[in-house]
Amino acid sequence: MPGIIKRQCLLSLIHRTIRAYRSLTEQYPAPSCDYGSNLAKRPHPFSVSDSDQPQIEMMNVLFQGYCPTFKPHPLGWEAESLLLLSPAQQMCYYNGKLFGGYIALLMDRILADCCKPAVTAYLNTSYLQSVPPTTPILIRAWPERVEGRKIYLKGSLQIPGNVSPDWVDAIKTDALFIKPKDRS
Repeated sequence: MPGIIKRQCLLSLIHRTIRAYRSLTEQYPAPSCDYGSNLAKRPHPFSVSDSDQPQIEMMNVLFQGYCPTFKPHPLGWEAESLLLLSPAQQMCYYNGKLFGGYIALLMDRILADCCKPAVTAYLNTSYLQSVPPTTPILIRAWPERVEGRKIYLKGSLQIPGNVSPDWVDAIKTDALFIKPKDRS
């Protein structure tokens, strides 16, 4: 019986979350960094069709407010983005703790932005402490080393510490991205 109740609660949560994404994307204009429109324009064998509009809207909500700044780095680019999550982005599995899968999604995105075009080969995420959903978060990424088409990156998600204005690492990430082969 408890398993059925947990399943019903989970299904209810998923339904409310999806409904919230759809209503929020209709109420608010797209963020200044509208990544959904880029998805629809890309020339790719698996390009996004009109039937994928709900997924594009969901991606716009998930990345709302994400507009990284880039700085040159000897091995490529460093990226940094400060986010204050909207209510639709404040996904918690436990009360007061941001969902780890969403954190991994944000980290994968900023790491990928440092080494375009490249794809994720692995993403190792270490959760050092929980991230409150209402706190500002600072996500950062930078290249560690480059070996041919392989790009090794590091990243961190930081939250304000107990003593302002210190930022504390809550999440650390190591990743490997692979650049596609030249077709020339």
